[in-house]
Amino acid sequence: MKTILITGSTDGIGRETAKELADPRIANFSSMVHAHNLDVDDIWDPIKFNGSQSYSDSKLAMILFTIKLDKILEDISVNCLHPGVINTKLLRKGWGAGGSSVKKGAETPVYLALSDEVKGESGGYFINKQRKKPSAAASKLELQNKLWNKSIEMIRYQGILNKIPECFLEA
Repeated sequence: MKTILITGSTDGIGRETAKELADPRIANFSSMVHAHNLDVDDIWDPIKFNGSQSYSDSKLAMILFTIKLDKILEDISVNCLHPGVINTKLLRKGWGAGGSSVKKGAETPVYLALSDEVKGESGGYFINKQRKKPSAAASKLELQNKLWNKSIEMIRYQGILNKIPECFLEA
């Protein structure tokens, strides 16, 4: 790992050195219970809402989003992960179940954020610090693009972003 001391000016570092030092990474949280299919046209329909199905759909959407974002962003590692079933208040109160410690649940996201073992690795889905294959639906390019385009449409509709960077509009 390189370390550099900056004393007021970055003129002497150089763009390539700065990129190398930065090693930007994105780690998105998903779940091993991600859905095996997603109807992008129905995900905002309150009449058809089902809590468990919506949870699974959202986790598949996160994997689809991660894979799509990996194709768009250059020089940034983008991965997603299942942190495990974690012993949280929600799990205990909602389902009467327990799980792994929060510390154990933090291992994979910290690994993806900091480990040299996965430096430059991108577009992956990880469980217990191991790259795994998500459901077949997660690899469907058409579904990735449809969700991406629907998301852009909703962002525009809500007025969240007045100007969406061009690199995100290439789906």
